[in-house]
Amino acid sequence: MTKKKLFVLIVVSLFSISAVVVFANKWRNNVNYEKITVSGNYNIPESDIYEVARLKKDSVINIEELNINLIQDRLSKHPEIKKVYVSKEPPAELKIEIIEKRPIAAINTGTDLKLIDDELEIFPYKNLDKLYDLPVISGIKIDDNLKVFNNTNKTELKSALKIIVNAYTNNKPFYYNISEVNLSDTSKIILFTNDNSVPFYLPSKNLLKMNDKDFSILISEKIKVLDEFYNKVLLKNLDKEIEYVDFRFSNQVVVKYKNQSNGKEKS
Repeated sequence: MTKKKLFVLIVVSLFSISAVVVFANKWRNNVNYEKITVSGNYNIPESDIYEVARLKKDSVINIEELNINLIQDRLSKHPEIKKVYVSKEPPAELKIEIIEKRPIAAINTGTDLKLIDDELEIFPYKNLDKLYDLPVISGIKIDDNLKVFNNTNKTELKSALKIIVNAYTNNKPFYYNISEVNLSDTSKIILFTNDNSVPFYLPSKNLLKMNDKDFSILISEKIKVLDEFYNKVLLKNLDKEIEYVDFRFSNQVVVKYKNQSNGKEKS
């Protein structure tokens, strides 16, 4: 083969390859995404996802106009979304995977109610139904940016969450029976149940010199004693007017009866 023929063959080959590349890029850039799949949104309506992402469910999206990082950034700002992953799935699907924040309690900020998860993240809600069956944490100061004011309040909030999370993990019926966990008194945590107005006093970490692990163990033990006392003693003595039941002491439960000069009973 002469050098001239070889040169012509190389030029033709390069032209053909270039044409294929250009055609492939043109085809790829004209690919339209006709299917949008949203998953993991157990509580957030799918319509909210589309609205925040600024997408239309039945729209056809050109790949050149699709910025998955921008969509992901928009969705990550949704107050009830913990994590979000947006990806392009061949041949023509846009996939949105949602990990929702899991509220463990509602928190009374003093002006309204917010939700709080087990990582102490406070966030607003859009669906009123989420407040049902959630314990309410009260007596805590929260600023306008949904941050706890100081370390003392933060410690108190952690203590309340340890009680709630422990009940949720180890005793679901008791968790759903918790009405309120009040932190207004720094010397104790006051717990109320849904079917009884008797306040239960539990220890506050602010007054105890122990680490988080030891406090968690202590709270776990107190919850077991409280639940046993509630079912075996309190429910059988509903005719008696009880002012409070104190679980802050070691190896004893102190019951204070109303309208009695010395109405404390230890058990």
